[in-house]
This record gives sequence, structure tokens and C-alpha cells, in this order.
Amino acid sequence: MGFDFGLDGVDTCLPRKNRWLFMIKDVSADGISALPPQKTSRPSFSFKEMEAQHLTETVYFPQKPEWKPITITLYEPSHGRMGERHKTHPVFEWLKKTYDPTPGGIYSPPVVPGGSGLKIDECTLEMYDGCGNTLETWVFEGVWPQAIDFGDLDMGSSDITTCDVT
Repeated sequence: MGFDFGLDGVDTCLPRKNRWLFMIKDVSADGISALPPQKTSRPSFSFKEMEAQHLTETVYFPQKPEWKPITITLYEPSHGRMGERHKTHPVFEWLKKTYDPTPGGIYSPPVVPGGSGLKIDECTLEMYDGCGNTLETWVFEGVWPQAIDFGDLDMGSSDITTCDVT
């Protein structure tokens, strides 16, 4: 007995988990000094519910979506050759645009999209098919780092260092 779910058609393309690119300006997958992404999460959200009390029942309605943060893990390649001065970490540069803890430094709160500061105007997550054609595009506006984890170091491990950004 065979089932036809439409998966055997010529036009059917199932997206793969390893064909994507998350682009954050000056941080990830953008230019020669940007960090290449290792893994990321896709958008997810849940709905807040509104409750309506009736005499004999309670009815719930979706009220508004609550978007969950997206986490991206970035590889950390070296940005200089032997003897050259290394550049500052791109994620740390992103953080320094907003917060300067040195004496006389200024703290500027996150700005609206389009300005300079902690928030980046726009980031994109694209998923591709086997030929490099875009299957899906997510556009995020007004992005900022909620949490940054540069990870731990271990003399007993030869793993590549990564940086997690939420």
C-alpha cells in the first residue's frame, strides 16, 4: 500500500538543516573579517492567551505572539598573520558600540533601527536548496545581543573556539 503525500513530485524540495546562512552586518557571514556561523536556531514563538469568562465556561483566544530569542554559534577564526596585531573580536566590537565602562565613557541606550549603536538595522536568515537557490528568508529588524558567551578554554581539548550570541 502506498501513500501519496506529494513528496515524490518533481517540484518537491525538502530543506536541509545544513544549507543556510545567518548574516549579521560586520559580525557574521558579512565580509572578510566577519565570523562564520556554525549553528543557529530558527524563529519560534508562542501566543499569549486572552481569557473570556462565561457563566458555564471559560473561552481562550490568542492575544499576541511572544517571539523567542534566537541563538547563533559563531566560529572564531584568527584575523591576522604571525607578527601582525590581531583585530578586536567582531561580537565585542558590536557590544562596544553601545557600552563603554571606562572612566569618562558613555552609556548610550539601544537606539531605534536606522541609527548607530547596539541595534543592527537588519539581519537575515536564508535557507537554500542543493543548487544555492533561496527557499526561505527571515528578516530580523532592530537586532541586539541579549547574551554573549565566549565559552571556556581547555588545555586537554583541540576543539575550535566558538562564541554563542543570543
